[in-house]
Amino acid sequence: MRFICILVAAVSVAAPAGALDCDCYSQAGLSCPSMRITICPRGDFEPIRNGCGGSSDYIWVEARDCANQPIAGIPWTDYWIGACDVAQTLFYCAEPIAADSLTGENGRTTFSGIIRAGGCVLSGGIWVAIQGMVIKGPYPNCVNSVCLPIIIKGPDLTGAGGAPDGIVNLSDLVPFGSSYNKNLGQAGYNACCDYNDDDRCNLSDFAFFGSHYQHRCM
Repeated sequence: MRFICILVAAVSVAAPAGALDCDCYSQAGLSCPSMRITICPRGDFEPIRNGCGGSSDYIWVEARDCANQPIAGIPWTDYWIGACDVAQTLFYCAEPIAADSLTGENGRTTFSGIIRAGGCVLSGGIWVAIQGMVIKGPYPNCVNSVCLPIIIKGPDLTGAGGAPDGIVNLSDLVPFGSSYNKNLGQAGYNACCDYNDDDRCNLSDFAFFGSHYQHRCM
């Protein structure tokens, strides 16, 4: 599995006092029961706010310390996401995800913008980390990562090493071509290439792919 985390250095906001040092009380969730997001390394595909078919959807987190007290003022770039299923991979660009604001007095913030990354996550959902600490639960055991039921698709599916590499190019056209003109249930159908979620990989999906061809991490 290839996993890259990049923390943007150009952040002028200092880490708040009582920064996160515990992963047991923090929480994360979705504004809707399930979410589907289509991503691109350039960050110009579907925003999180459209992930459930509307225009005001979001991921939320609530940061709490080991005394179960909310942590305010966490910078909007101090977050990471990853696939809970280790067999699936995301490739992260610089500044891959950012919160809508600093955490408030209740330790809470939301994410409704874009994700700059490549890859595909069809099952298992994603985990969220705050300041390097993956949110875990349920309390008091806090052994397993909290996995949010999000499906992520994108045209950057493979690279020289077989995993997403941060650019949509000819190598990604190969798996797309193998799935082209296939429907759900047919041999060769790849849901990662079905960008409009209609259970078919056809010309409309090729148009999506073509509009992001040669897009790369910026």
